[in-house]
Amino acid sequence: MKTKNSWPNDKQRKRASIDELEEALRLEAMDVLLTALQVDAETLYRLWIRPLMAAGATMDVALTSIARSCFQPN
Repeated sequence: MKTKNSWPNDKQRKRASIDELEEALRLEAMDVLLTALQVDAETLYRLWIRPLMAAGATMDVALTSIARSCFQPN
């Protein structure tokens, strides 16, 4: 049986797991984009990610936007 004091720890562990998964997915997305665009990480950040983030996009939105523009169906 869970005690009242163990709930915050369970929630913190779950949140930490979700954060780790989100970061792993971001890194995987970056790897795919780097390969597809045939650029290094600095160039990807400078030419695509930084301008989108300067316009108010989050990192997730920037990566999604870049991926959609690169992998549109013909």
